Amino acid sequence: MTRHETAERFQALHRQGCFVIANAWDAGSARILDHLGFAALATTSAGLA
Repeated sequence: MTRHETAERFQALHRQGCFVIANAWDAGSARILDHLGFAALATTSAGLA
């Protein structure tokens, strides 16, 4: 999938109304959230523990 196609897909989610976007904290949690069926995943921009 190209960046343009990814952007179009993400914009389409917004046109449909509200949606839940899960926030993954590492690659493992991203895989789990993807497996659970989330249409989009977010990440922290400056996560500190």
